[in-house]
Amino acid sequence: MAEKHAAIHRKAAHLWHQPHPCEAFADMSVLLLEALEEVRVMSAQLRQDGQAARSKGKALRDHSNQLLKRSAAFHEYLAQFPSPPPEVIRQAESQMLEIFKHGLGRKDEREQ
Repeated sequence: MAEKHAAIHRKAAHLWHQPHPCEAFADMSVLLLEALEEVRVMSAQLRQDGQAARSKGKALRDHSNQLLKRSAAFHEYLAQFPSPPPEVIRQAESQMLEIFKHGLGRKDEREQ
């Protein structure tokens, strides 16, 4: 397209020396129509891309809302099970640590 533009520009520069000055204007019109068609095509593509992005955004929002609802329901479900006191947790962790350090069989032997 740039080459066409340069050729038309050269014609227009020498417009007054040509026997048919309207030819340069006709060429400019054709080039302008081609440029406008290119803009129209790009605009249509951008419109499609924008619609696709909006659709994907809506789907992501819907999925996010679904996950938030499930999370809230799960937190409500977990609320019925109270957490054990910190001392009970520490004791269970200590027992697990002993099992990992010495194995299950040795711990049973020491307790006997």
